[in-house]
Amino acid sequence: MTERLLIDAVDFQIACRRFTIRATVTRDRQLGVVDEYVLRLLAVLDRMSVSRLRAWFGFSEAEMETVLLDLGERRSWIEFDGDEVLLAPAGRELFRSVGSDGVPHIVEVAPLIGDVWFDLVSRSMVPRSRARNTDYLVRLREQPSARELPEAFAREAFEENFRDYARRIRRFPDADAVNLYSISDIHGGSYGYQVLPAALALDLDKLVVRPTFPDLEDGAGGFQKLTVAANDAWQGLSVPDAAPTTAAEFERMTGETKLADVIRSPASQEAWRAALQPDPVSGFKPTIGATYLPENASPFIDTVGDGDLPQGTIEIVWLRPSGSAWGRTLKVAETLHGLREALRNSGVDTVATTIAMPRSTHKSIRASHRRLFERGALLPQGRLPANMEILLVTGVAAFVNVHVPLSGHGVPVGGIVTDPKRLARIADRLNPSPEEGAEALWTDAPAHPAG
Repeated sequence: MTERLLIDAVDFQIACRRFTIRATVTRDRQLGVVDEYVLRLLAVLDRMSVSRLRAWFGFSEAEMETVLLDLGERRSWIEFDGDEVLLAPAGRELFRSVGSDGVPHIVEVAPLIGDVWFDLVSRSMVPRSRARNTDYLVRLREQPSARELPEAFAREAFEENFRDYARRIRRFPDADAVNLYSISDIHGGSYGYQVLPAALALDLDKLVVRPTFPDLEDGAGGFQKLTVAANDAWQGLSVPDAAPTTAAEFERMTGETKLADVIRSPASQEAWRAALQPDPVSGFKPTIGATYLPENASPFIDTVGDGDLPQGTIEIVWLRPSGSAWGRTLKVAETLHGLREALRNSGVDTVATTIAMPRSTHKSIRASHRRLFERGALLPQGRLPANMEILLVTGVAAFVNVHVPLSGHGVPVGGIVTDPKRLARIADRLNPSPEEGAEALWTDAPAHPAG
């Protein structure tokens, strides 16, 4: 069996258009046995006296009265003509379709008004758009003229894919029992964005990285265009440049040599399997995958929350690697929020956040995460390897990752550091002075409360 390890996450941002659709749907109705038989009898016989109904069921007058009052006054499915009972217009509406055996089939007719979103890449229906334009997500290119998507297209697509809409978009609990009866109106509306999450997995047998799209696994075949476009966009992202000093720098930061072989020989399957085994002697537990993946971020956040926290302001410094593939997910913001919560719960009043990056980071992406960090800083040339990533909570803990180049992508491997001396070294390396060549990219706001 192929062994796959989750190594990263990417969120793709897709432009969408909203259409408001007014329609009528039918729903197979499950009624109580007595109610159903009363309605069926009236549908076949047209009308029936109360006394004959009571005799047919063997009910007392009180029991028959209870049934008829429920069907008449409460549900308006029957009406009375003297002593006779007949179906009311609402009751006849329940018999819109007839089964192959000729027995009337009871359905419920109901109005449906909903906002239906279509992505402008594959023109498929997608869940309600709640996302805003976010610079650091991977934006997919729209189809030409997609913003002029006509209402006639939306009508046809809704009719053809109503079953998918009922199951996946509206999530009706009885989706298989709901059918589209008619569409009365379609009105084109606003534009928005939809986020399509993808997971990146390392195939340890073939040493290749593959994307998967969990949200589309049960989707319609029309999503092939979307996944192809997303995969093409992902393939176009650049990874950090490897440096010959990476292994030695990682050892100085963490005190561990365990990952040296895989850093130097990423194409060796044996090196990968050996690197990912815990070291019982040193207690070092290597990690694989991005710092912001929940399985990595949660233990780090717990370590921070359980640490011996200094007084005053605590700074979070996140050194991102170069290349455009890092941090293209909302999980970066979620990790920062988790760290703030852990610090706040431990009594820390103020937290400052800084994103640092190597000088080789392209100018077009230097400010992509600006809204998440109060400060941005550019390290001096050659200060640290461009494929090294460090998430530091000053004086408490650090998560050190190396992005190992493999099959055209970067696979993060590393571990958590809590040794005070090594933390002091990491902090020193991440805070060079302007005289050493450091450059401030922005300073938007002072440090703010941890929560």
